[in-house]
Amino acid sequence: MKKRLTQILTALTLTLFLVPGRLFAQDLIIIVHDSTLTGALGDEMVFDFEVINNTAMVQTVFEVRTINDLPVEWTSSLCFGINCFAPFVDSIATTPEFFTPPLNPGDTLITSLHVTAITNEGTANVQLQVGTFREPEVRTTLNFVAIVEPTAVENESEQPNEYFLAQNYPNPFNPSTKISYGIQEAGVVIIKVYNILGSEVATLVNEHKPAGNYEVSFGKNELASGVYIYRLTANNFVQTRKMILEK
Repeated sequence: MKKRLTQILTALTLTLFLVPGRLFAQDLIIIVHDSTLTGALGDEMVFDFEVINNTAMVQTVFEVRTINDLPVEWTSSLCFGINCFAPFVDSIATTPEFFTPPLNPGDTLITSLHVTAITNEGTANVQLQVGTFREPEVRTTLNFVAIVEPTAVENESEQPNEYFLAQNYPNPFNPSTKISYGIQEAGVVIIKVYNILGSEVATLVNEHKPAGNYEVSFGKNELASGVYIYRLTANNFVQTRKMILEK
């Protein structure tokens, strides 16, 4: 009976002290700055929030990623301050393992969720739970939404008076970059990416296109840092450029 009463009081505490942008649990105050962000392909959308030790005791804080619903080739990562952890790490805590000390009374932990939209439009839904080792069953749930609106990755504009392959931007890049090009006459367009040894690593375009100016994005997490070659072939036109991936 006593345990049941405690659970009811805990639920009431989490419900009654919820205000926009600021969440109160028994041990923590959590300030969320943005829960929904909209970006473009290649953007790293950063959800910043602060966790404050609301007790008179030293607290070890943990975060658990409970939902990680991402479009294909997107990633999400958990961060404490400037320390960001690999996308496959679902749980972090203020311990030496994660290079972050426990929180003293009144201390604030700067933390964030990073969502990177690499090559596809869509919507990411990520849920985190935040709590302390002192009462791990009492958690605050945070929901974040990252959106890249459906837009044409390759856009036709005015008809160019020449063929061209522009230098990618940004360059060097990580994790993705954009490549602009122009087609003077309709025809089959092929853009491929090769490593420095000449091995093909990606085909960005391989289709018939009308005359126009276009843009395509490139980014692959599995590629190593280094110099890559990209080549445009259209009708009798061929042009090659270099780009640098830095991780």
